[in-house]
Amino acid sequence: MSKEYIYEVAEQSVDIRKFEIVSNRKLTYEEVQDAICLPDIRTEGHAETDDGITATYLCTYYGDDAEIDIEGNLKEIEDGE
Repeated sequence: MSKEYIYEVAEQSVDIRKFEIVSNRKLTYEEVQDAICLPDIRTEGHAETDDGITATYLCTYYGDDAEIDIEGNLKEIEDGE
């Protein structure tokens, strides 16, 4: 019987997603938050319109200082490995 090793890993970095929101009226904070959920963030330039609000996903700037937290029983590295 083989043993399973399970690790919980969280990666955290400072990524910035950029959007452009265009509306025919002044928006509330909540409306802007809802609007950025409209476009597909897998495709730069993708736009969706709902209730007179058009949100366009522009791009993501990826952070370069990612931190990783690992929970689990890790194997120690020995000299020569």
